[in-house]
Order: sequence, then C-alpha cells, then structure tokens
Amino acid sequence: MGKAEETRQTIIEKAAVIFNKNGYQRTSMSTLCAALGLTKGAIYGHFADKDELAVETFRYSVQRVVEKLRQRLLSIDNPVDKLRAYAQTYLDFFDEMVTDGGCPVLNTAVDADDAHTMLHREVCNVLSIWEKSLVALVDAGKENRHFHRHADAGFFASSFIALIEGGILMAKTMGDKRHLECSVKRINNLIDQMVINKDLNPGGRIEPDIIR
Repeated sequence: MGKAEETRQTIIEKAAVIFNKNGYQRTSMSTLCAALGLTKGAIYGHFADKDELAVETFRYSVQRVVEKLRQRLLSIDNPVDKLRAYAQTYLDFFDEMVTDGGCPVLNTAVDADDAHTMLHREVCNVLSIWEKSLVALVDAGKENRHFHRHADAGFFASSFIALIEGGILMAKTMGDKRHLECSVKRINNLIDQMVINKDLNPGGRIEPDIIR
C-alpha cells in the first residue's frame, strides 16, 4: 500500500467513528478536519466530496462487523451452532460497538432514511446481503437434516435481524445490555423450533410460528 492509499485508509478509519457517532447530517467537514488534523483540501484530495467519504466509512464499519462474524464462525461447521454463535457474537462485541457509537447499520438506516438516498441504498444492500446469508444457513441446515424441512428460512432471517437491531437499540438507549440478551435468547428459541436433533435443541419442543 502506497502513502496515498495509507492516508486514505487512515481517513476512512478515523472518520468512520465520527460519522457513526454523530450521523451524516451532524458531521460537518469542519468537524472532520478538526478530528483528523487535516485541511479540507487534504481530505478532498482523496475523496470527491463528503458523500463519497460517508459511503466509504459506512462500508468500512460494516466490514469490521462482518470480519468479527467471519472469524467467530470460521471454525464452526454445524449450522445450528453456527446460528447460535452468529447471534452471540453481537452480544459479545456489544460494549466495543457502543464505544464506536453503536451498530453502523442501525445508525445509518435511521440517519439516511428519507434524507440521503445514497446511504439509504447502501443500508438496503447490506440488509439484503445479511438476510440472504441467514436464509442460506437455514437452508443448509435443512439440506443436512439439522432443521425441519418446513422451517421458514425467510421468517427466521427477518426475525433474527429485527431482534438483533431492536435489541441493540434498546440496550444502547437504555444503557442495559439485558435487552440484547433477551433478543439473543429469543433467537435461540427460534433456532430450537427448527432443530430436528433434540440433543441440539435444549427445549426439545417445536413451536408452530416458524414451522410452516
């Protein structure tokens, strides 16, 4: 990586926290210049405008979360354990996430909705990829006969995302991680409902809401 690329990456990494904490609208170029110790000209030498920088910082913040998930799930083959670890990762890294301003997907979704088309499109793309990855995990579990063949992968994926993001919102706003713990517990209940092997299903029960 050359000097210019290193400088560009440093700007992205430092600006990512600022955008995530303050939001796009409240993050001025003057704020960025002061925090980064750079002039506007120096920043614009690497980015066309504030919009481009905001998009790049959002992508960087999301990639950090993705990398944490990838590292946690890499050594897990069983789809049941993988989904449980998937949810638990958000809980384990919650404190670190709060330090950086909270979940970048949640923050940017609220900030960009009806206000910033480019960022809104980025959030929608991330949510779509997230949903598809969860559906793929459930489908893989159905193919391997870990999950019942009638388990609704789309229902689970949508519920997973809503529970995680809602749990993070409540936990961060109220200053109480218990709310996210409740969400993770509910996700594990949904997983239990799909499991065929009772050894992987602590409750040993199948509820009707996710089995269609």
